[in-house]
Amino acid sequence: MPEAFGVAAQTPATPVALPTTGAGLFAKACKDEGLAALFCCPGNYTVTHAMARIGIPVYTGRDERSMVHAADAFTRVTGEISATSGTEGPGFTNLISGLANAKAARTPILSLASNKSVKEEDTEAAIQVMEQESVTQHMVKWQKRLVNAHRNHEYAAYAFRQLKTGVPGPVHLNFTAEATDTRLSKPSDVVYNFDKNHYRTDAKANPSPAHVAKAIALLGQAKRPIIVSSTGVFYSKAWDALRQFAEKTQIPVVESGPMRGQFPDDHPLSATCAPSALASADVVMLVGQYCMPGVGEYAFGPDARYIRIDPAAEDIGRNLPIEVGIVSDEKAALEMLAKESPAMRHDAWVAEIAAARDKFEAENEAMYKQVLGYTDAVHPAVIGKVLSDFLYKGNMPKDRILVGSGGFGIARYTRRWLRAYRPAQIMNGQYQFGTVGADVGYAVGSGIAVKEGHGVQAAYKGHPTITIMGDAAFGYSGMEMETLAKLRIPAIIIVYNNNAWGTWYLQEDEPKVVPMHLFQENIRYDKMAEALGAHGIYVTHPKDFLPALQRAYKTAAETSMPTLINVQGKKEFWLREKYPPGFLGKIEPGVMSYYH
Repeated sequence: MPEAFGVAAQTPATPVALPTTGAGLFAKACKDEGLAALFCCPGNYTVTHAMARIGIPVYTGRDERSMVHAADAFTRVTGEISATSGTEGPGFTNLISGLANAKAARTPILSLASNKSVKEEDTEAAIQVMEQESVTQHMVKWQKRLVNAHRNHEYAAYAFRQLKTGVPGPVHLNFTAEATDTRLSKPSDVVYNFDKNHYRTDAKANPSPAHVAKAIALLGQAKRPIIVSSTGVFYSKAWDALRQFAEKTQIPVVESGPMRGQFPDDHPLSATCAPSALASADVVMLVGQYCMPGVGEYAFGPDARYIRIDPAAEDIGRNLPIEVGIVSDEKAALEMLAKESPAMRHDAWVAEIAAARDKFEAENEAMYKQVLGYTDAVHPAVIGKVLSDFLYKGNMPKDRILVGSGGFGIARYTRRWLRAYRPAQIMNGQYQFGTVGADVGYAVGSGIAVKEGHGVQAAYKGHPTITIMGDAAFGYSGMEMETLAKLRIPAIIIVYNNNAWGTWYLQEDEPKVVPMHLFQENIRYDKMAEALGAHGIYVTHPKDFLPALQRAYKTAAETSMPTLINVQGKKEFWLREKYPPGFLGKIEPGVMSYYH
């Protein structure tokens, strides 16, 4: 490691005081707001350097796209605001895919980008040719171009007000040179210089008693009610209220969203691993379901009636017909429901859920036994089953390890076996937008979150994390293995290497087309990881996967260093006729959900 890392770690933060630059003023506002982390690459130097000097933790990687994904993952698994940065032109272009992914997941990250100076408008000077707002307008909750350094504190207030209130989402700030470089000498140079308690409120919308009463009445009529717990339950920290309400009313809970664990999978009322029962539900309460499914997208029957709890009144009724809409912070609504609802019994329905869970586990076990005869490569069901046993049936507490669930075909298997027992124990990387290649970037962000114990990960500080992905995804972000090694993040990366994009089988009867979907066979991604400073293990036989996991975990726990496990599969495993069970479908919501 370069000596500069040690020097930087020992250098104290430098407080910002007048005189300062516009960048320094903005950095101070971010520090005062408790911005937890900045993930970036070189570029936008004035702003990012000011943030580093003031003591905001800064983590740098290989490209802006991966660093947006790192910020996205960090915030998804901690609930804390993080930031990312790109430079004008190429850097900004790199980050917009990750920005769109964060919008789909409703992740409140702060995206910062430099841009041309006002005096150079329309000159195409150097790389300064990108008009940012028109590109990001549908990818963010709020955006602003900053041109006046005197107002940087004011626009920081706008940004954090958007990040910390209402339905979450990313915010994009576009800094001109004038906004970052202008010197500010006296207090009157700073406009709207108020404390954060004066420019935003911590108050939350509370539910209407009349609408709560309507929801309770509808639930009281139901024979098979169910609660869908999603993104808003996490960001409002409503998991205790959810559990109290569910237990009082004996209403099962199924999870959806970009993070899982707000309702533990081992709870008797959990329906997350009971997909065959979902179609029987007659009343569905959607709590914090910000990305709404359309009719037929969820596995509920056509006659199901819906209740929705959401902070945004204007969104209630979109995509699905809603019988009762409660405009409220999710925690406030669940607390009132738990207080006002009478005790209920749904014994037959709870028994049906339990039977469906048993059925699902039996299906998984039968699937695992079915693939044990495939020994020339490692079937994805082996990865799912062995990983699950390692995580939840071994010597370690089953709530310890955070897992990032990525990939296309591989996720259809591993998600069947992954379980969550505490908030944000699972991060569903592919969520709604479905970008390919985010996964090693996700491992950086979630790995930092756990390594340093941010937010809800505080009790698991220092433990390893595991991230699963396909070989296609690794091709986009594999260089971030060097970032994991550089930052000493104890991450275990599992790459399912089946020598192909997940779409090749769609063209199996078209020989001229098939090569368009294939890679070279048996690429040694593990050797690439070793060359980048991490550890690598190559697994070609099912019996070797568990020892590889054990070795990688030991390395991570004892040395805080990452390991890539390159698991050799083959593309033919997606063919149902030749290698049953083949490519699996998905069920929304629940353990197998992929989008909503």
